[in-house]
Amino acid sequence: MMRRAEEKKARTGAFLDQEGSVLVVALMMLVLLTIMGVSATTTSDIEVQVAGNERFYKVAFYNADSGIYTTPKLISLCLDNGAEQTVSAISYQGTAGTFYREIMGYDAHDSTSDIRFTFGNHSVDVDVARTSAGNIAGGGVEFASGAEGIGVGSAGGVAIFYDMLSQGTGPNSSLVELDAVYRKVLGVAGGL
Repeated sequence: MMRRAEEKKARTGAFLDQEGSVLVVALMMLVLLTIMGVSATTTSDIEVQVAGNERFYKVAFYNADSGIYTTPKLISLCLDNGAEQTVSAISYQGTAGTFYREIMGYDAHDSTSDIRFTFGNHSVDVDVARTSAGNIAGGGVEFASGAEGIGVGSAGGVAIFYDMLSQGTGPNSSLVELDAVYRKVLGVAGGL
């Protein structure tokens, strides 16, 4: 009987020594789950910020891209009519006639913006530089007849090259710059 009492006492004592360990393990699990929850929340917040910045970038990119696609049409319109043309939502930067003189090659290129488009609260600034002009292979000028190839008459087959730098703005002060080269073939209608 004495032996049974000693065994019981030994078992009870061992059990009493382990009572606090369950509490410690449970607290450690709660701390671990809390850290995982905070980490997930932080990651979600960062992903939302990244998505917002991506949206701002895309608005600025599409604004700059619209400048690249609109400017050749304006250049063609000005060349076909022999002067700067008034178009809604487009304003010329600098003094009147400067843009036309620059695209014709009369004035040297300056590094300031030539055209400004406005879309709501955002703007697009485009700088146009005439880089070169030359005859296109297969044009009427090459064959000295004025009838073969691209275009008609002595003007057909002559290309003027322009470098365009478009800066588009977007929400949250986002800014995108795009650079493109435009080739205007004289005697051929269209901007692009």
